[in-house]
Amino acid sequence: MKINDPFTKNIQSDMKKILRFIVAAVIIVLAVRWCSSSFGSVIPLPGGGTGNTGGTGSTGTEESGGWFSPKQQNGGSVSNPSLEQEVEDLERELGVGKYKGQKPSTQTTTTNPSSTTSASTPLSFKGIPMTGTLSTFGSELVKAGFRSAGNGTYTGNFAGYSNCKVTPSGNPVQEVRVDFPVISDWDALEKAYDNLQADLTQKYGIDPVVNRNLAVFNIPGGTISLDADVSNQSTWHVILTYANAATTKSTGTLGRNPIDDL
Repeated sequence: MKINDPFTKNIQSDMKKILRFIVAAVIIVLAVRWCSSSFGSVIPLPGGGTGNTGGTGSTGTEESGGWFSPKQQNGGSVSNPSLEQEVEDLERELGVGKYKGQKPSTQTTTTNPSSTTSASTPLSFKGIPMTGTLSTFGSELVKAGFRSAGNGTYTGNFAGYSNCKVTPSGNPVQEVRVDFPVISDWDALEKAYDNLQADLTQKYGIDPVVNRNLAVFNIPGGTISLDADVSNQSTWHVILTYANAATTKSTGTLGRNPIDDL
């Protein structure tokens, strides 16, 4: 016969709740023990806290570290000695933690010898280094086939053009200017300018910085500037200037040494 006693039903319901609670508690305890044995006595918590699951209970502390480092922030040690050594080595390498303020052991300062050399190496004109006195440089120009025209100028063939005027300046020499022959026809002047610009671009593999008639090639050691005098038709001509970095005024640029005429 079926019994429909409300009091008995309440007792049975309460017993089921208690039994479920006990089972859940056992599962939680087993889970905590498994986590403790798998990850060590200290379990990192998100946000920088650590939980201590060993001993008499469970405690949480708000400290830095979180998931980044398994090391205890209160001075404890990691459960894995080899991992502890790796963390210490990383701190020493980065100059953080107890090594904060110290120079990292693996930090090295490297210098690119080529860049230092190129910045301090002067340009060359017709293979002649742009150094030394005006007299010495002039003597080298004469050996290269130029003729002295007085007043510190020299004439000769340059980059396929005859009767070019070369004027070195500075003592020691820091700049060499080349005035090409006068061209009274505008189309011919423009063609000569464009051809020289194209040759320089091809030779050095860079595009110039252009401002109206002025085209500046930035190369290690100084600049090469291509310009045109168009103020008076009777004096139209192309101008090419080599300037060492130390005396580059208008552009303040660097570049590499020329090998041939250009």
